[in-house]
Amino acid sequence: VESHRILSSRGITSIRYPGASPEMYDMLLALREGGRLNIRVDFLYRGPRSGSPEVLNAAMKEWAQPEGNDFWLRVGGVKLGVDGGFEGGLMREPYEEPWGESGMFYGLQTLPREDFLETVQVLHSAGWRVATHAVGDAAIDLVLDAYEAANSESSIASSRWVIEHGFIPRSDQFPRMKDLGLAVSAQNHLYLAAPSLIEYWGEERAAWTTPVRAYLDNGIPISLGTDSPVVPYDPWWVLHHFTTRETISGGIVGADQRISRDEALRSATKGYAYLTFSEDYRGTLAVGKLADLAITAENYLTCADPCLETMLIDITIVGGRIVWER
Repeated sequence: VESHRILSSRGITSIRYPGASPEMYDMLLALREGGRLNIRVDFLYRGPRSGSPEVLNAAMKEWAQPEGNDFWLRVGGVKLGVDGGFEGGLMREPYEEPWGESGMFYGLQTLPREDFLETVQVLHSAGWRVATHAVGDAAIDLVLDAYEAANSESSIASSRWVIEHGFIPRSDQFPRMKDLGLAVSAQNHLYLAAPSLIEYWGEERAAWTTPVRAYLDNGIPISLGTDSPVVPYDPWWVLHHFTTRETISGGIVGADQRISRDEALRSATKGYAYLTFSEDYRGTLAVGKLADLAITAENYLTCADPCLETMLIDITIVGGRIVWER
């Protein structure tokens, strides 16, 4: 409850748990049933790291089904992962030296290929929507291969399966993403970790990290978020980073991937609603939609940089009720 209050102080009205336990869901459900949720929650179960149908079926028996949701707590699918993070994203080309170990280190693959393909197929057959952590371009290759295999059995094109993070997409991957109807959940890791990414991956790959301009130009829906607690939870740092490509300690990195403030705001609101199949009732302010909004201390569209980085919130409203007031 206290963590949700802190998020409300930054203007956040909805959050997404991408990969948590049945016990966490039960805790959230208890808050919901007790009327103590002040923030809307979209919940994804954490998939087991096993391609065994027996292991997956045992896990699925513990999961609440998506049809049992309401506007406050919704089950949105299953989160998987295939590679590491800053120091372990799986790449087509080796890491920069000395981290590349003389051209031998390409990152970490956290699940064998056949196990991952089997996991995705079992989940798809059981009717679950899949979201997969993929940082490097080779990891994205693996995710696309698995999603395409599932799609060949029955279409996922209208199910909005997700690539989580998608740091280093390549031009040959965008058409595959679009054909599958995928969305990308993108965060501002570069804002925090630019020097490390330059050191591990080189300047060219670091500058291409989370290329939201390219995603949008290629017709790939994106939802902007924070990936807290991996990086800080403040959504205004996200908006500042993607509109300026400024980083905390690495200067401007990848300036050609800037997006406008309007595009960033839409990606964080309307894009999130699209990602969570909730565009009919949130994501924009309109008659008949949920009254979830934040009132900022400055005009988001016109204040001078770096105003977004330090934006103050005057009021946060969820369901027509004030949940935070400065």
